[in-house]
Amino acid sequence: MSTVRNTVAAQKAGGPDKREVITTAALDLFRHYGYRRTSMEDIARAASVAKGTLYLYFESKDRLFDAICRSLAEQVSENLAEVEARGLPLEEKLLALMEAKFGFVYSLILSSPHAAELIESSHQLPSAPFEDVTAEFHDAILKLVRRGVKSGELDPKKAGLTEKEAAETLISAVAGAEKAPDEESFRKQLKATVRLTLRGLRP
Repeated sequence: MSTVRNTVAAQKAGGPDKREVITTAALDLFRHYGYRRTSMEDIARAASVAKGTLYLYFESKDRLFDAICRSLAEQVSENLAEVEARGLPLEEKLLALMEAKFGFVYSLILSSPHAAELIESSHQLPSAPFEDVTAEFHDAILKLVRRGVKSGELDPKKAGLTEKEAAETLISAVAGAEKAPDEESFRKQLKATVRLTLRGLRP
Protein backbone atom coordinates (compact mmCIF):
# COMPACT_ATOMS: atom_id res chain seq x y z
CA MET A 1 0.00 0.00 0.00
CA SER A 2 2.84 2.41 0.85
CA THR A 3 4.36 1.73 -2.58
CA VAL A 4 1.14 2.82 -4.28
CA ARG A 5 1.00 6.00 -2.19
CA ASN A 6 4.63 6.76 -2.98
CA THR A 7 4.05 6.23 -6.72
CA VAL A 8 1.05 8.57 -6.75
CA ALA A 9 2.95 11.15 -4.71
CA ALA A 10 5.94 10.86 -7.02
CA GLN A 11 3.80 11.47 -10.11
CA LYS A 12 2.31 14.55 -8.52
CA ALA A 13 5.78 15.75 -7.55
CA GLY A 14 7.18 15.76 -11.04
CA GLY A 15 5.64 13.31 -13.47
CA PRO A 16 6.97 10.04 -14.85
CA ASP A 17 9.98 11.65 -16.61
CA LYS A 18 11.51 12.58 -13.25
CA ARG A 19 12.36 8.94 -12.60
CA GLU A 20 14.46 8.77 -15.75
CA VAL A 21 16.21 12.02 -14.86
CA ILE A 22 17.12 10.57 -11.47
CA THR A 23 18.38 7.23 -12.78
CA THR A 24 20.42 8.91 -15.52
CA ALA A 25 22.04 11.27 -13.02
CA ALA A 26 22.71 8.42 -10.61
CA LEU A 27 24.34 6.21 -13.24
CA ASP A 28 26.59 9.07 -14.30
CA LEU A 29 27.69 9.60 -10.69
CA PHE A 30 28.21 5.89 -10.08
CA ARG A 31 30.38 5.67 -13.20
CA HIS A 32 32.52 8.68 -12.24
CA TYR A 33 32.77 8.31 -8.46
CA GLY A 34 31.78 4.74 -7.65
CA TYR A 35 28.73 3.30 -5.96
CA ARG A 36 29.90 3.55 -2.36
CA ARG A 37 31.17 7.14 -2.57
CA THR A 38 27.96 8.43 -4.15
CA SER A 39 25.29 9.50 -1.68
CA MET A 40 21.58 10.11 -2.15
CA GLU A 41 22.33 13.79 -1.52
CA ASP A 42 24.76 13.76 -4.45
CA ILE A 43 22.15 12.16 -6.67
CA ALA A 44 19.42 14.62 -5.68
CA ARG A 45 21.75 17.51 -6.44
CA ALA A 46 22.81 16.10 -9.81
CA ALA A 47 19.18 15.40 -10.77
CA SER A 48 18.09 18.87 -9.59
CA VAL A 49 15.44 17.46 -7.28
CA ALA A 50 14.83 17.84 -3.57
CA LYS A 51 16.09 14.98 -1.43
CA GLY A 52 12.51 14.34 -0.31
CA THR A 53 11.40 14.03 -3.93
CA LEU A 54 14.19 11.55 -4.60
CA TYR A 55 12.96 9.34 -1.76
CA LEU A 56 9.43 9.40 -3.20
CA TYR A 57 10.80 7.51 -6.18
CA PHE A 58 13.48 5.38 -4.52
CA GLU A 59 13.44 4.58 -0.83
CA SER A 60 17.17 3.78 -0.77
CA LYS A 61 20.32 3.89 -2.87
CA ASP A 62 20.14 0.11 -3.22
CA ARG A 63 16.64 0.34 -4.71
CA LEU A 64 17.83 3.05 -7.08
CA PHE A 65 20.83 0.98 -8.16
CA ASP A 66 18.59 -2.05 -8.63
CA ALA A 67 16.30 0.00 -10.91
CA ILE A 68 19.30 1.13 -12.97
CA CYS A 69 20.57 -2.45 -13.34
CA ARG A 70 17.13 -3.66 -14.37
CA SER A 71 16.89 -0.89 -16.95
CA LEU A 72 20.31 -1.82 -18.37
CA ALA A 73 19.31 -5.49 -18.50
CA GLU A 74 16.12 -4.60 -20.36
CA GLN A 75 18.12 -2.57 -22.87
CA VAL A 76 20.50 -5.47 -23.49
CA SER A 77 17.47 -7.72 -24.04
CA GLU A 78 16.06 -5.24 -26.56
CA ASN A 79 19.46 -5.05 -28.29
CA LEU A 80 19.57 -8.84 -28.60
CA ALA A 81 16.02 -8.95 -29.98
CA GLU A 82 16.91 -6.36 -32.64
CA VAL A 83 19.92 -8.42 -33.76
CA GLU A 84 17.89 -11.64 -33.78
CA ALA A 85 15.35 -10.00 -36.10
CA ARG A 86 18.00 -9.15 -38.69
CA GLY A 87 18.95 -11.62 -41.40
CA LEU A 88 22.72 -11.37 -41.02
CA PRO A 89 25.47 -13.76 -42.15
CA LEU A 90 26.82 -15.95 -39.34
CA GLU A 91 30.00 -14.03 -38.49
CA GLU A 92 28.30 -10.66 -38.77
CA LYS A 93 25.43 -11.82 -36.58
CA LEU A 94 27.78 -13.24 -33.96
CA LEU A 95 29.65 -9.96 -33.82
CA ALA A 96 26.37 -8.04 -33.55
CA LEU A 97 25.18 -10.24 -30.67
CA MET A 98 28.47 -9.76 -28.84
CA GLU A 99 28.24 -6.03 -29.42
CA ALA A 100 24.62 -6.00 -28.20
CA LYS A 101 25.73 -7.29 -24.81
CA PHE A 102 29.45 -6.77 -24.27
CA GLY A 103 29.67 -3.54 -26.29
CA PHE A 104 26.70 -1.99 -24.53
CA VAL A 105 27.93 -2.97 -21.07
CA TYR A 106 31.47 -1.81 -21.89
CA SER A 107 30.35 1.66 -22.97
CA LEU A 108 28.23 2.22 -19.85
CA ILE A 109 29.93 0.19 -17.11
CA LEU A 110 33.23 -1.43 -18.03
CA SER A 111 34.74 1.81 -19.34
CA SER A 112 34.28 3.30 -15.86
CA PRO A 113 37.29 3.39 -13.52
CA HIS A 114 34.90 1.95 -10.90
CA ALA A 115 33.72 -0.95 -13.07
CA ALA A 116 34.85 -3.65 -10.62
CA GLU A 117 32.95 -2.03 -7.77
CA LEU A 118 29.81 -1.54 -9.87
CA ILE A 119 29.83 -5.16 -11.02
CA GLU A 120 30.44 -6.42 -7.47
CA SER A 121 27.59 -4.23 -6.18
CA SER A 122 25.22 -5.55 -8.87
CA HIS A 123 26.07 -9.14 -7.89
CA GLN A 124 25.06 -8.36 -4.32
CA LEU A 125 21.55 -7.27 -5.30
CA PRO A 126 19.02 -9.88 -4.15
CA SER A 127 16.96 -9.47 -7.32
CA ALA A 128 19.81 -10.69 -9.61
CA PRO A 129 18.79 -8.19 -12.35
CA PHE A 130 21.13 -9.55 -15.04
CA GLU A 131 20.40 -13.27 -14.56
CA ASP A 132 17.63 -13.57 -17.15
CA VAL A 133 19.29 -11.50 -19.86
CA THR A 134 22.57 -13.40 -19.40
CA ALA A 135 20.71 -16.66 -19.98
CA GLU A 136 18.99 -15.09 -22.99
CA PHE A 137 22.36 -14.06 -24.41
CA HIS A 138 23.88 -17.53 -23.95
CA ASP A 139 20.83 -19.07 -25.63
CA ALA A 140 21.18 -16.69 -28.59
CA ILE A 141 24.83 -17.64 -29.11
CA LEU A 142 24.04 -21.35 -28.83
CA LYS A 143 21.21 -20.94 -31.34
CA LEU A 144 23.60 -19.25 -33.75
CA VAL A 145 26.21 -22.01 -33.36
CA ARG A 146 23.53 -24.61 -34.10
CA ARG A 147 22.54 -22.64 -37.18
CA GLY A 148 26.16 -22.67 -38.31
CA VAL A 149 26.40 -26.42 -37.80
CA LYS A 150 23.18 -27.01 -39.74
CA SER A 151 24.36 -24.83 -42.64
CA GLY A 152 27.78 -26.51 -42.67
CA GLU A 153 29.59 -23.29 -41.74
CA LEU A 154 30.73 -24.61 -38.36
CA ASP A 155 31.98 -27.97 -37.15
CA PRO A 156 32.63 -27.90 -33.38
CA LYS A 157 33.33 -31.64 -33.38
CA LYS A 158 36.47 -30.95 -35.38
CA ALA A 159 37.76 -29.04 -32.36
CA GLY A 160 36.51 -31.71 -29.96
CA LEU A 161 33.63 -29.57 -28.73
CA THR A 162 29.88 -29.96 -28.43
CA GLU A 163 27.68 -27.18 -29.79
CA LYS A 164 27.12 -25.86 -26.28
CA GLU A 165 30.83 -25.96 -25.46
CA ALA A 166 31.56 -24.10 -28.70
CA ALA A 167 29.04 -21.40 -27.77
CA GLU A 168 30.51 -21.01 -24.28
CA THR A 169 34.03 -20.89 -25.74
CA LEU A 170 33.02 -18.04 -28.04
CA ILE A 171 31.51 -16.12 -25.14
CA SER A 172 34.52 -16.71 -22.87
CA ALA A 173 36.95 -15.64 -25.58
CA VAL A 174 35.10 -12.38 -26.27
CA ALA A 175 34.74 -11.65 -22.55
CA GLY A 176 38.50 -11.14 -22.46
CA ALA A 177 38.07 -8.00 -24.56
CA GLU A 178 36.43 -6.35 -21.55
CA LYS A 179 39.90 -5.52 -20.23
CA ALA A 180 40.65 -3.25 -23.20
CA PRO A 181 41.76 0.26 -22.12
CA ASP A 182 39.26 2.15 -24.30
CA GLU A 183 36.26 1.62 -26.57
CA GLU A 184 38.24 1.73 -29.80
CA SER A 185 40.64 -0.95 -28.55
CA PHE A 186 37.70 -2.94 -27.20
CA ARG A 187 35.92 -3.05 -30.55
CA LYS A 188 39.07 -3.96 -32.46
CA GLN A 189 39.76 -6.77 -30.01
CA LEU A 190 36.12 -7.87 -30.17
CA LYS A 191 36.22 -8.24 -33.95
CA ALA A 192 39.59 -9.99 -33.93
CA THR A 193 38.50 -12.43 -31.22
CA VAL A 194 35.28 -13.33 -33.01
CA ARG A 195 37.14 -13.88 -36.28
CA LEU A 196 39.91 -15.99 -34.74
CA THR A 197 37.61 -18.08 -32.55
CA LEU A 198 35.26 -18.80 -35.42
CA ARG A 199 38.21 -19.89 -37.55
CA GLY A 200 38.86 -22.70 -35.09
CA LEU A 201 35.26 -23.89 -35.48
CA ARG A 202 35.17 -23.88 -39.26
CA PRO A 203 35.00 -27.23 -41.09
